[in-house]
Amino acid sequence: MTASFDRVMKFFKEICAIPHGSYNIDRISDYLADFAKARGLEYIQDDLKNVIIFKAATPGYENEPAIMLQGHMDMVAVCDNPSEKDMEKDGLDIAEEDGFLFAKGTTLGADDGIAVAYALAILDSDEIPHPALEAVFTVDEEVGMDGATGIDLSKCKSKRIINIDSEEEGEIVVSCAGGVRLHADFKGELERITAPCVFLSLDGLLGGHSGTDIHENRANGAHLLAEILCNISEEYEIHLISMAAGEKDNAIPSSGSAEFLVSDLGDPDDFMLYVEEIENILKDDYLGIENNITITAGIQLPQESMCFTKEDTLNFFEFLAEVPDGVISYCDDVDMVKTSLNLGILLCTEAGMSVDFALRSSVESEKEDLVNRVTDVCISHNGEVSASGDYPGWEYAKESPLRDKTVAVYREMFGKEPLVKGIHAGLECGVLVSKIPGAEAVSIGPNILNAHTTKEKLDLESAKRIWEYVLKILSMK
Repeated sequence: MTASFDRVMKFFKEICAIPHGSYNIDRISDYLADFAKARGLEYIQDDLKNVIIFKAATPGYENEPAIMLQGHMDMVAVCDNPSEKDMEKDGLDIAEEDGFLFAKGTTLGADDGIAVAYALAILDSDEIPHPALEAVFTVDEEVGMDGATGIDLSKCKSKRIINIDSEEEGEIVVSCAGGVRLHADFKGELERITAPCVFLSLDGLLGGHSGTDIHENRANGAHLLAEILCNISEEYEIHLISMAAGEKDNAIPSSGSAEFLVSDLGDPDDFMLYVEEIENILKDDYLGIENNITITAGIQLPQESMCFTKEDTLNFFEFLAEVPDGVISYCDDVDMVKTSLNLGILLCTEAGMSVDFALRSSVESEKEDLVNRVTDVCISHNGEVSASGDYPGWEYAKESPLRDKTVAVYREMFGKEPLVKGIHAGLECGVLVSKIPGAEAVSIGPNILNAHTTKEKLDLESAKRIWEYVLKILSMK
Protein backbone atom coordinates (compact mmCIF):
# COMPACT_ATOMS: atom_id res chain seq x y z
CA MET A 1 0.00 0.00 0.00
CA THR A 2 1.25 3.48 -0.80
CA ALA A 3 2.28 5.88 1.93
CA SER A 4 -0.66 8.12 1.09
CA PHE A 5 -3.12 5.27 1.59
CA ASP A 6 -1.42 4.53 4.90
CA ARG A 7 -2.52 8.04 5.86
CA VAL A 8 -6.09 7.11 4.99
CA MET A 9 -5.89 4.08 7.27
CA LYS A 10 -4.35 6.18 10.03
CA PHE A 11 -7.34 8.51 10.02
CA PHE A 12 -9.82 5.66 9.66
CA LYS A 13 -8.44 3.97 12.76
CA GLU A 14 -8.55 7.25 14.69
CA ILE A 15 -12.22 7.56 13.71
CA CYS A 16 -12.88 3.98 14.84
CA ALA A 17 -11.43 4.81 18.27
CA ILE A 18 -14.17 7.40 18.77
CA PRO A 19 -17.75 6.24 19.49
CA HIS A 20 -19.83 7.74 16.67
CA GLY A 21 -23.15 5.98 16.30
CA SER A 22 -26.08 8.06 15.12
CA TYR A 23 -27.17 10.63 17.75
CA ASN A 24 -23.81 10.10 19.48
CA ILE A 25 -21.76 12.39 17.29
CA ASP A 26 -20.43 15.18 19.53
CA ARG A 27 -16.97 13.64 19.93
CA ILE A 28 -16.46 12.78 16.25
CA SER A 29 -17.68 16.24 15.25
CA ASP A 30 -15.26 17.90 17.67
CA TYR A 31 -12.47 15.66 16.36
CA LEU A 32 -13.11 17.01 12.85
CA ALA A 33 -13.22 20.61 14.07
CA ASP A 34 -9.96 20.10 15.99
CA PHE A 35 -8.41 18.58 12.85
CA ALA A 36 -9.17 21.80 10.94
CA LYS A 37 -7.95 24.06 13.76
CA ALA A 38 -4.65 22.21 14.04
CA ARG A 39 -3.96 22.76 10.32
CA GLY A 40 -5.17 26.34 10.12
CA LEU A 41 -8.01 25.41 7.77
CA GLU A 42 -11.20 27.42 7.65
CA TYR A 43 -14.13 25.40 8.98
CA ILE A 44 -17.74 25.61 10.11
CA GLN A 45 -19.25 23.51 12.89
CA ASP A 46 -22.97 24.19 13.10
CA ASP A 47 -25.50 23.65 15.88
CA LEU A 48 -26.35 20.18 14.52
CA LYS A 49 -22.62 19.31 14.69
CA ASN A 50 -22.21 19.13 10.90
CA VAL A 51 -18.68 20.16 9.91
CA ILE A 52 -17.48 21.84 6.71
CA ILE A 53 -13.72 22.22 6.13
CA PHE A 54 -12.39 24.45 3.36
CA LYS A 55 -9.02 24.15 1.63
CA ALA A 56 -7.66 26.39 -1.13
CA ALA A 57 -6.64 25.02 -4.51
CA THR A 58 -3.07 23.84 -4.95
CA PRO A 59 -0.85 25.78 -7.40
CA GLY A 60 -2.04 25.40 -10.97
CA TYR A 61 -5.60 24.47 -9.99
CA GLU A 62 -6.84 27.90 -8.94
CA ASN A 63 -9.07 28.22 -12.03
CA GLU A 64 -10.56 24.73 -11.80
CA PRO A 65 -14.14 24.40 -10.47
CA ALA A 66 -14.29 23.81 -6.71
CA ILE A 67 -15.26 20.30 -5.60
CA MET A 68 -17.22 19.16 -2.57
CA LEU A 69 -16.10 15.90 -0.97
CA GLN A 70 -18.98 14.58 1.10
CA GLY A 71 -19.71 11.80 3.55
CA HIS A 72 -21.50 11.28 6.87
CA MET A 73 -19.72 10.97 10.19
CA ASP A 74 -22.23 8.71 11.98
CA MET A 75 -22.32 4.91 11.78
CA VAL A 76 -24.87 2.21 12.53
CA ALA A 77 -23.57 1.12 15.95
CA VAL A 78 -24.47 -2.54 16.45
CA CYS A 79 -22.73 -5.21 18.51
CA ASP A 80 -23.13 -8.93 18.97
CA ASN A 81 -25.44 -10.04 21.75
CA PRO A 82 -24.26 -10.67 24.40
CA SER A 83 -21.37 -8.21 24.36
CA GLU A 84 -19.32 -6.27 26.85
CA LYS A 85 -18.90 -3.48 24.31
CA ASP A 86 -20.71 -0.21 25.08
CA MET A 87 -21.15 1.41 21.68
CA GLU A 88 -22.03 4.72 23.34
CA LYS A 89 -18.67 4.92 25.13
CA ASP A 90 -16.19 2.46 23.62
CA GLY A 91 -14.14 2.55 20.46
CA LEU A 92 -13.98 -0.39 18.05
CA ASP A 93 -11.57 -3.33 18.14
CA ILE A 94 -10.16 -3.33 14.63
CA ALA A 95 -8.62 -6.41 13.01
CA GLU A 96 -7.42 -7.43 9.55
CA GLU A 97 -7.78 -10.83 7.89
CA ASP A 98 -7.46 -12.03 4.28
CA GLY A 99 -7.32 -8.49 2.93
CA PHE A 100 -10.38 -7.25 4.83
CA LEU A 101 -10.66 -4.87 7.75
CA PHE A 102 -13.36 -5.60 10.32
CA ALA A 103 -14.28 -4.87 13.93
CA LYS A 104 -14.45 -7.66 16.48
CA GLY A 105 -18.06 -8.23 17.51
CA THR A 106 -19.39 -4.93 16.16
CA THR A 107 -20.13 -3.01 13.01
CA LEU A 108 -17.05 -1.45 11.44
CA GLY A 109 -18.54 1.85 10.33
CA ALA A 110 -16.76 1.86 6.96
CA ASP A 111 -20.17 3.20 6.02
CA ASP A 112 -19.22 6.00 6.08
CA GLY A 113 -15.98 6.32 8.00
CA ILE A 114 -13.97 5.58 4.87
CA ALA A 115 -15.33 8.75 3.22
CA VAL A 116 -14.28 10.81 6.23
CA ALA A 117 -10.82 9.20 6.22
CA TYR A 118 -10.33 9.85 2.49
CA ALA A 119 -11.23 13.51 2.91
CA LEU A 120 -9.01 14.00 5.96
CA ALA A 121 -6.05 12.39 4.20
CA ILE A 122 -6.47 14.80 1.28
CA LEU A 123 -6.93 17.83 3.53
CA ASP A 124 -3.86 16.81 5.54
CA SER A 125 -1.57 16.61 2.53
CA ASP A 126 0.45 19.34 0.87
CA GLU A 127 1.41 17.04 -2.00
CA ILE A 128 -1.95 16.03 -3.50
CA PRO A 129 -3.00 18.30 -6.40
CA HIS A 130 -6.60 19.48 -6.28
CA PRO A 131 -8.93 22.41 -6.98
CA ALA A 132 -10.50 24.31 -4.10
CA LEU A 133 -12.08 21.76 -1.74
CA GLU A 134 -15.08 21.86 0.54
CA ALA A 135 -15.24 18.74 2.71
CA VAL A 136 -18.75 18.34 4.06
CA PHE A 137 -19.26 15.92 6.96
CA THR A 138 -22.89 15.43 7.96
CA VAL A 139 -24.47 13.92 11.06
CA ASP A 140 -27.16 11.30 11.57
CA GLU A 141 -27.49 10.15 7.97
CA GLU A 142 -28.33 6.64 9.08
CA VAL A 143 -31.45 7.75 10.94
CA GLY A 144 -33.01 10.07 8.37
CA MET A 145 -30.38 12.34 6.77
CA ASP A 146 -30.97 14.89 9.51
CA GLY A 147 -27.60 16.57 9.05
CA ALA A 148 -27.91 16.99 5.30
CA THR A 149 -31.42 18.33 5.71
CA GLY A 150 -30.38 20.92 8.27
CA ILE A 151 -26.98 21.99 6.96
CA ASP A 152 -26.44 25.53 5.64
CA LEU A 153 -24.35 25.43 2.45
CA SER A 154 -24.60 29.14 1.66
CA LYS A 155 -20.84 29.65 2.17
CA CYS A 156 -19.97 26.79 -0.19
CA LYS A 157 -19.04 27.65 -3.77
CA SER A 158 -18.74 24.18 -5.25
CA LYS A 159 -21.33 22.88 -7.66
CA ARG A 160 -19.63 19.50 -8.15
CA ILE A 161 -20.25 16.98 -5.38
CA ILE A 162 -18.36 13.72 -4.95
CA ASN A 163 -20.30 11.72 -2.38
CA ILE A 164 -18.33 8.73 -1.08
CA ASP A 165 -21.12 6.62 0.37
CA SER A 166 -21.51 3.85 -2.20
CA GLU A 167 -20.58 0.30 -1.23
CA GLU A 168 -19.70 -1.34 -4.55
CA GLU A 169 -16.56 -0.58 -6.46
CA GLY A 170 -17.12 -0.04 -10.16
CA GLU A 171 -20.50 1.62 -9.72
CA ILE A 172 -21.14 5.32 -10.18
CA VAL A 173 -24.49 6.30 -8.72
CA VAL A 174 -26.03 9.27 -10.51
CA SER A 175 -29.62 9.37 -9.30
CA CYS A 176 -31.65 8.45 -6.24
CA ALA A 177 -35.20 8.60 -5.03
CA GLY A 178 -36.71 11.18 -2.76
CA GLY A 179 -39.57 10.19 -0.56
CA VAL A 180 -42.39 11.01 1.79
CA ARG A 181 -44.37 9.06 4.37
CA LEU A 182 -48.16 9.05 4.19
CA HIS A 183 -50.49 8.04 7.01
CA ALA A 184 -54.23 7.51 6.54
CA ASP A 185 -57.00 6.85 9.07
CA PHE A 186 -60.46 5.43 8.40
CA LYS A 187 -63.31 5.33 10.89
CA GLY A 188 -66.03 2.71 10.88
CA GLU A 189 -69.30 1.92 12.60
CA LEU A 190 -69.33 -1.04 14.98
CA GLU A 191 -72.24 -3.39 15.60
CA ARG A 192 -72.76 -6.45 17.77
CA ILE A 193 -73.26 -9.65 15.77
CA THR A 194 -73.39 -13.33 16.64
CA ALA A 195 -71.89 -15.56 13.95
CA PRO A 196 -69.07 -18.06 13.33
CA CYS A 197 -65.64 -16.45 13.70
CA VAL A 198 -62.78 -17.00 11.27
CA PHE A 199 -59.10 -16.46 12.02
CA LEU A 200 -57.12 -16.19 8.80
CA SER A 201 -53.39 -15.77 8.30
CA LEU A 202 -51.26 -15.18 5.22
CA ASP A 203 -47.61 -16.27 5.40
CA GLY A 204 -44.60 -17.28 3.32
CA LEU A 205 -44.09 -14.09 1.31
CA LEU A 206 -40.61 -12.80 0.55
CA GLY A 207 -41.15 -9.26 1.81
CA GLY A 208 -38.14 -6.99 1.31
CA HIS A 209 -36.95 -3.40 1.11
CA SER A 210 -39.47 -1.02 -0.38
CA GLY A 211 -36.75 0.70 -2.41
CA THR A 212 -34.18 -1.82 -3.54
CA ASP A 213 -36.60 -4.76 -3.90
CA ILE A 214 -39.74 -3.03 -5.18
CA HIS A 215 -38.96 -3.85 -8.84
CA GLU A 216 -39.02 -7.59 -8.09
CA ASN A 217 -42.86 -7.50 -8.17
CA ARG A 218 -43.07 -9.37 -4.89
CA ALA A 219 -46.47 -9.65 -3.28
CA ASN A 220 -47.32 -7.02 -0.68
CA GLY A 221 -48.78 -8.85 2.32
CA ALA A 222 -51.20 -6.03 3.14
CA HIS A 223 -52.59 -5.82 -0.38
CA LEU A 224 -52.70 -9.58 -0.82
CA LEU A 225 -54.53 -10.00 2.48
CA ALA A 226 -57.11 -7.45 1.32
CA GLU A 227 -57.43 -9.27 -2.01
CA ILE A 228 -58.10 -12.55 -0.20
CA LEU A 229 -60.74 -10.94 2.00
CA CYS A 230 -62.33 -9.23 -1.01
CA ASN A 231 -62.64 -12.61 -2.73
CA ILE A 232 -64.21 -14.14 0.36
CA SER A 233 -66.64 -11.24 0.64
CA GLU A 234 -67.88 -11.96 -2.89
CA GLU A 235 -69.16 -15.36 -1.72
CA TYR A 236 -69.90 -14.69 1.97
CA GLU A 237 -71.19 -11.84 4.10
CA ILE A 238 -68.28 -10.99 6.38
CA HIS A 239 -67.90 -8.44 9.18
CA LEU A 240 -64.33 -7.45 9.99
CA ILE A 241 -63.12 -7.51 13.60
CA SER A 242 -59.40 -6.88 13.08
CA MET A 243 -56.70 -6.98 10.42
CA ALA A 244 -52.94 -6.43 10.46
CA ALA A 245 -49.92 -6.63 8.12
CA GLY A 246 -46.42 -5.15 8.15
CA GLU A 247 -44.27 -3.46 10.78
CA LYS A 248 -42.36 -0.70 8.95
CA ASP A 249 -43.53 1.62 6.22
CA ASN A 250 -40.35 1.08 4.19
CA ALA A 251 -40.55 -2.72 4.26
CA ILE A 252 -42.77 -4.84 2.00
CA PRO A 253 -45.04 -6.85 4.34
CA SER A 254 -44.32 -10.59 4.24
CA SER A 255 -47.41 -11.73 6.14
CA GLY A 256 -50.81 -10.65 7.41
CA SER A 257 -53.74 -11.77 9.50
CA ALA A 258 -57.42 -11.04 9.97
CA GLU A 259 -60.32 -11.95 12.23
CA PHE A 260 -63.91 -11.68 10.99
CA LEU A 261 -67.42 -13.03 11.42
CA VAL A 262 -69.21 -14.88 8.61
CA SER A 263 -72.97 -14.49 9.02
CA ASP A 264 -73.85 -16.93 6.19
CA LEU A 265 -71.10 -19.51 6.64
CA GLY A 266 -73.13 -22.62 5.82
CA ASP A 267 -70.98 -25.75 5.57
CA PRO A 268 -67.54 -25.02 7.14
CA ASP A 269 -65.91 -27.53 4.80
CA ASP A 270 -67.15 -25.58 1.79
CA PHE A 271 -65.66 -22.41 3.23
CA MET A 272 -62.29 -24.08 3.78
CA LEU A 273 -62.31 -25.45 0.23
CA TYR A 274 -63.01 -21.93 -1.05
CA VAL A 275 -60.03 -20.55 0.88
CA GLU A 276 -57.87 -23.35 -0.53
CA GLU A 277 -59.05 -22.45 -4.03
CA ILE A 278 -58.01 -18.82 -3.46
CA GLU A 279 -54.59 -19.99 -2.27
CA ASN A 280 -54.08 -22.09 -5.41
CA ILE A 281 -55.05 -19.18 -7.67
CA LEU A 282 -52.58 -16.88 -5.91
CA LYS A 283 -49.83 -19.47 -6.21
CA ASP A 284 -50.43 -19.61 -9.95
CA ASP A 285 -50.53 -15.79 -10.21
CA TYR A 286 -47.17 -15.44 -8.42
CA LEU A 287 -45.48 -18.54 -9.84
CA GLY A 288 -41.73 -17.99 -10.00
CA ILE A 289 -41.88 -14.97 -7.68
CA GLU A 290 -43.68 -16.07 -4.52
CA ASN A 291 -43.35 -19.83 -4.18
CA ASN A 292 -44.37 -20.26 -0.55
CA ILE A 293 -47.73 -18.51 -0.26
CA THR A 294 -49.69 -20.06 2.58
CA ILE A 295 -53.21 -19.21 3.74
CA THR A 296 -54.30 -20.74 7.01
CA ALA A 297 -57.86 -20.44 8.30
CA GLY A 298 -59.60 -21.61 11.45
CA ILE A 299 -63.31 -21.47 12.29
CA GLN A 300 -64.77 -21.10 15.78
CA LEU A 301 -68.34 -21.74 16.86
CA PRO A 302 -70.76 -18.81 16.65
CA GLN A 303 -69.91 -16.07 19.11
CA GLU A 304 -71.09 -12.56 19.86
CA SER A 305 -68.54 -9.91 18.85
CA MET A 306 -68.28 -6.23 18.14
CA CYS A 307 -67.36 -5.89 14.49
CA PHE A 308 -67.57 -3.44 11.61
CA THR A 309 -70.71 -3.25 9.54
CA LYS A 310 -70.79 -5.00 6.20
CA GLU A 311 -70.66 -1.59 4.47
CA ASP A 312 -67.61 -0.36 6.38
CA THR A 313 -65.87 -3.71 5.97
CA LEU A 314 -66.30 -3.48 2.20
CA ASN A 315 -65.19 0.17 2.24
CA PHE A 316 -61.89 -0.82 3.86
CA PHE A 317 -61.34 -3.60 1.33
CA GLU A 318 -62.25 -1.40 -1.64
CA PHE A 319 -59.79 1.27 -0.52
CA LEU A 320 -56.99 -1.28 -0.31
CA ALA A 321 -57.91 -2.62 -3.74
CA GLU A 322 -57.99 0.83 -5.36
CA VAL A 323 -54.91 2.47 -3.86
CA PRO A 324 -51.77 2.09 -6.06
CA ASP A 325 -49.08 -0.39 -5.13
CA GLY A 326 -45.50 -1.17 -6.13
CA VAL A 327 -43.75 0.32 -9.17
CA ILE A 328 -45.59 3.27 -10.69
CA SER A 329 -43.02 4.24 -13.36
CA TYR A 330 -39.49 3.53 -14.59
CA CYS A 331 -36.75 5.97 -15.67
CA ASP A 332 -36.12 6.42 -19.37
CA ASP A 333 -32.39 7.18 -19.10
CA VAL A 334 -31.11 4.69 -16.53
CA ASP A 335 -32.28 1.24 -15.53
CA MET A 336 -34.09 2.03 -12.29
CA VAL A 337 -37.51 2.57 -10.82
CA LYS A 338 -38.56 6.21 -10.98
CA THR A 339 -41.63 6.21 -8.73
CA SER A 340 -43.12 3.65 -6.36
CA LEU A 341 -45.52 3.23 -3.45
CA ASN A 342 -45.36 0.72 -0.62
CA LEU A 343 -48.12 0.06 1.88
CA GLY A 344 -45.90 -0.96 4.76
CA ILE A 345 -48.20 -1.01 7.78
CA LEU A 346 -51.87 -2.00 7.89
CA LEU A 347 -53.73 -2.09 11.19
CA CYS A 348 -57.44 -2.42 11.82
CA THR A 349 -58.87 -2.46 15.35
CA GLU A 350 -62.17 -1.38 16.85
CA ALA A 351 -60.87 2.21 16.58
CA GLY A 352 -60.82 1.94 12.78
CA MET A 353 -58.24 1.22 10.09
CA SER A 354 -54.88 2.95 9.67
CA VAL A 355 -52.33 2.54 6.89
CA ASP A 356 -48.78 3.82 6.43
CA PHE A 357 -47.10 4.24 3.06
CA ALA A 358 -43.54 4.88 1.92
CA LEU A 359 -43.63 6.82 -1.34
CA ARG A 360 -40.44 7.21 -3.41
CA SER A 361 -39.59 9.08 -6.59
CA SER A 362 -36.51 10.60 -8.17
CA VAL A 363 -38.75 13.21 -9.85
CA GLU A 364 -40.38 15.74 -7.54
CA SER A 365 -43.41 16.34 -9.78
CA GLU A 366 -44.19 12.61 -9.93
CA LYS A 367 -43.85 12.38 -6.16
CA GLU A 368 -46.35 15.20 -5.72
CA ASP A 369 -48.71 13.65 -8.28
CA LEU A 370 -48.67 10.31 -6.46
CA VAL A 371 -49.28 11.98 -3.10
CA ASN A 372 -52.35 13.64 -4.61
CA ARG A 373 -53.50 10.37 -6.19
CA VAL A 374 -53.27 8.46 -2.91
CA THR A 375 -54.95 11.33 -1.06
CA ASP A 376 -57.86 11.36 -3.52
CA VAL A 377 -58.40 7.60 -3.11
CA CYS A 378 -58.31 7.96 0.68
CA ILE A 379 -60.78 10.83 0.73
CA SER A 380 -63.14 8.98 -1.63
CA HIS A 381 -63.31 6.26 1.04
CA ASN A 382 -63.81 8.72 3.91
CA GLY A 383 -60.20 8.62 5.06
CA GLU A 384 -57.97 11.36 6.46
CA VAL A 385 -54.38 11.69 5.22
CA SER A 386 -51.24 13.30 6.63
CA ALA A 387 -47.70 13.48 5.23
CA SER A 388 -44.33 13.56 7.01
CA GLY A 389 -40.62 12.99 6.45
CA ASP A 390 -40.54 14.59 3.00
CA TYR A 391 -37.07 14.58 1.40
CA PRO A 392 -36.03 15.42 -2.16
CA GLY A 393 -34.90 13.05 -4.87
CA TRP A 394 -31.92 13.37 -7.15
CA GLU A 395 -33.07 13.29 -10.75
CA TYR A 396 -30.84 11.88 -13.47
CA ALA A 397 -29.15 14.75 -15.34
CA LYS A 398 -29.06 14.37 -19.10
CA GLU A 399 -25.82 16.40 -19.13
CA SER A 400 -23.21 16.20 -16.38
CA PRO A 401 -19.52 17.08 -16.91
CA LEU A 402 -18.69 15.60 -13.50
CA ARG A 403 -20.33 12.28 -14.38
CA ASP A 404 -18.54 12.23 -17.73
CA LYS A 405 -15.22 12.94 -16.01
CA THR A 406 -15.61 10.20 -13.39
CA VAL A 407 -16.55 7.69 -16.11
CA ALA A 408 -13.59 8.71 -18.28
CA VAL A 409 -11.13 8.50 -15.38
CA TYR A 410 -12.43 5.07 -14.38
CA ARG A 411 -12.12 3.80 -17.94
CA GLU A 412 -8.57 5.15 -18.22
CA MET A 413 -7.42 3.74 -14.88
CA PHE A 414 -9.07 0.32 -14.94
CA GLY A 415 -9.55 -0.42 -18.64
CA LYS A 416 -13.29 -1.11 -18.40
CA GLU A 417 -16.59 0.70 -18.19
CA PRO A 418 -18.08 1.48 -14.79
CA LEU A 419 -21.74 0.76 -14.12
CA VAL A 420 -23.58 4.08 -14.17
CA LYS A 421 -26.77 3.60 -12.23
CA GLY A 422 -29.47 5.11 -10.10
CA ILE A 423 -30.87 3.65 -6.91
CA HIS A 424 -34.46 3.69 -5.74
CA ALA A 425 -33.55 4.72 -2.22
CA GLY A 426 -32.52 7.92 -0.50
CA LEU A 427 -29.01 9.39 -0.60
CA GLU A 428 -27.69 12.61 0.86
CA CYS A 429 -26.92 13.69 -2.71
CA GLY A 430 -30.61 14.34 -3.25
CA VAL A 431 -30.78 16.70 -0.28
CA LEU A 432 -27.51 18.48 -1.05
CA VAL A 433 -28.18 18.95 -4.76
CA SER A 434 -31.54 20.50 -3.88
CA LYS A 435 -29.72 23.13 -1.79
CA ILE A 436 -27.27 24.22 -4.53
CA PRO A 437 -28.79 25.53 -7.79
CA GLY A 438 -27.06 23.98 -10.78
CA ALA A 439 -25.19 21.38 -8.72
CA GLU A 440 -24.24 17.96 -10.09
CA ALA A 441 -23.12 14.93 -8.12
CA VAL A 442 -21.81 11.39 -8.26
CA SER A 443 -21.67 8.77 -5.52
CA ILE A 444 -18.80 6.28 -5.44
CA GLY A 445 -17.09 4.05 -2.91
CA PRO A 446 -15.10 0.88 -2.25
CA ASN A 447 -16.46 -2.59 -1.63
CA ILE A 448 -18.06 -2.79 1.81
CA LEU A 449 -19.60 -6.14 2.69
CA ASN A 450 -22.51 -6.66 5.10
CA ALA A 451 -22.82 -3.01 6.10
CA HIS A 452 -24.96 -2.30 9.18
CA THR A 453 -24.18 -5.74 10.63
CA THR A 454 -21.49 -7.14 12.89
CA LYS A 455 -20.13 -8.98 9.82
CA GLU A 456 -19.27 -5.71 8.08
CA LYS A 457 -15.93 -5.80 6.23
CA LEU A 458 -13.93 -3.28 4.22
CA ASP A 459 -12.07 -4.64 1.20
CA LEU A 460 -8.66 -2.99 1.64
CA GLU A 461 -7.44 -3.39 -1.95
CA SER A 462 -10.71 -1.96 -3.19
CA ALA A 463 -10.42 0.93 -0.73
CA LYS A 464 -6.90 1.63 -2.05
CA ARG A 465 -8.12 1.61 -5.67
CA ILE A 466 -10.96 4.00 -4.91
CA TRP A 467 -8.53 6.25 -3.02
CA GLU A 468 -6.32 6.45 -6.11
CA TYR A 469 -9.43 6.95 -8.25
CA VAL A 470 -10.52 9.94 -6.17
CA LEU A 471 -7.05 11.45 -6.37
CA LYS A 472 -7.03 11.05 -10.15
CA ILE A 473 -10.42 12.75 -10.46
CA LEU A 474 -9.17 15.67 -8.38
CA SER A 475 -5.96 16.02 -10.35
CA MET A 476 -7.44 15.83 -13.85
CA LYS A 477 -8.11 19.26 -15.35
